[in-house]
Amino acid sequence: MAFSELGFYIKARQVIKATYDEMRTWPKTMPAQEIARQVFRAATSVGANIAEGHGRHLGQEYIHFLTIAQGSANEVDHWLHVSLDCEIGNLEKIRKILAINIETRKMLAATIGSFRSQASKSVHETPTPYSLSPLQDEKDNPG
Repeated sequence: MAFSELGFYIKARQVIKATYDEMRTWPKTMPAQEIARQVFRAATSVGANIAEGHGRHLGQEYIHFLTIAQGSANEVDHWLHVSLDCEIGNLEKIRKILAINIETRKMLAATIGSFRSQASKSVHETPTPYSLSPLQDEKDNPG
């Protein structure tokens, strides 16, 4: 499956688009533009890390990139809440973006948890029969 078909990637793209549309209406003040830059950077980072991690396929590297994506999604929440605290933007639209972002974060968390669970089940030591005494083999098979 291509990364562009993953549910959390699709949700991440929805957050980017909705954030972009909302920020275009914000005033051109320094605080509003700084928050806009930060939220847009964090939102685009979510999708970028999902895509990059998917290119690494499964395993610890993929989990690492999904974890970074999850952190960026948390940062999106932070900046959107800052915009609300500063009374910048449309309250209802920002709440909708936050709801989509929460879905993204939940999907990422579930996927990360699933991969970690699979990884811990697949890593185990299998007993291998071997001689503890190299001299025993030499006694049985003298050269």
